[in-house]
Amino acid sequence: MNEIQCAFIEEYGNYGFDFEQQGVSTHFIIVSILVKESNKEFLEQEVEKIRQKYFHSGEMISGEVEDHLRIQLLNELKDLPFTVYAYVIDKRKIREDSGITFKKTFIKYVNRLVYDDLYRTFDQLDLVMDEHGSKEFMDEFKNYVKTTSIPDLFNYSSFGFNQSQSNLLLQLANLFAATIAQGYDRTLFSEQYRSFYQIIKDKMIGIHLWPYDYKHFLYEYKSEKPDAKYDEVIIKQAVNLAYQYIDKNRKSDEEDEKIRIDFLKFLLFNLKENPDEYVFTQEILDNLNAIREIKINQHYFRSTIVSKLRDQGLLISSSNKGYKLPASLTDLYDFVNLSSLTIHPMIQRISKCRDQILVATNKEIDILDQKEYEYLKRIIEMEKLAVK
Repeated sequence: MNEIQCAFIEEYGNYGFDFEQQGVSTHFIIVSILVKESNKEFLEQEVEKIRQKYFHSGEMISGEVEDHLRIQLLNELKDLPFTVYAYVIDKRKIREDSGITFKKTFIKYVNRLVYDDLYRTFDQLDLVMDEHGSKEFMDEFKNYVKTTSIPDLFNYSSFGFNQSQSNLLLQLANLFAATIAQGYDRTLFSEQYRSFYQIIKDKMIGIHLWPYDYKHFLYEYKSEKPDAKYDEVIIKQAVNLAYQYIDKNRKSDEEDEKIRIDFLKFLLFNLKENPDEYVFTQEILDNLNAIREIKINQHYFRSTIVSKLRDQGLLISSSNKGYKLPASLTDLYDFVNLSSLTIHPMIQRISKCRDQILVATNKEIDILDQKEYEYLKRIIEMEKLAVK
């Protein structure tokens, strides 16, 4: 059996939709601090040292943390053995006629959204929430998981609540929930969020934005490039194709599909945070492997994950700096240029090989005569005509 992970879950925000009212959050955020059972005790000890250093006898209350102190805290926490998995729900983008703007319906919908994604992503997960809080989402989520997950003969559920506790790690989850909120929620937004993100980005194995809307990625993205008029079209197509693929395959039990979906979610998040930056292959693998016992390698990633997504028509740019969802025409040219460095020389090699055999056999054997090579034959002959 794979080592079980613990998920310490906290929320930020409230359930209201009257954004003119003071104190109503624009976003509802759920954060899971993930830690392997073997690392839990060590993590608690190290977090306790940090708590004592900065908060003395008090708890790590995220709302009382000023920007400069948050930066110090995050720098001390970033190398500890845990990762962060989060959901960011923009309540402003939920249609009023959807019915989800009613408090109870909203809570039930988010319950199902979070449960389905966590259950699909993690085969085993020991969930931990605040037992003494008054948060309705948490209470409903606990009830939903308990009625949905099936325990074994010893009343142990591989995905559920198994009496694990740690108030300290719930405080850590609260700290990260508030930190993420400072990059999204209008009532808590901080100009320092970019600094926070640069510190914690290696800890983030997933931030899932909902509802699905390509305009999430245009909010702060403005291009001054010559072909900027096409950028929104390109982003919209790339993002919507990614969302459509995720929605179509999100219930698949095939491990390859799960990895492809996690890869797309990673690219979506990177597009939001760093629209112009590529992500190196090793950084992507580190992210995908953080939640997997069986690690994937670069060959598998390129041939089974990236190639299959492109075969389905998804737009994924690549260069010698890694991968990204395209945000501009330049990103698409990067992909074409990189591909041409491989495709054109290979076609030339095939052409030379073919010519050698044609000469040696007095044109009796053409290695491209097979039906499946007809397209290659046409490409090579067209290239020869172009040269003439």
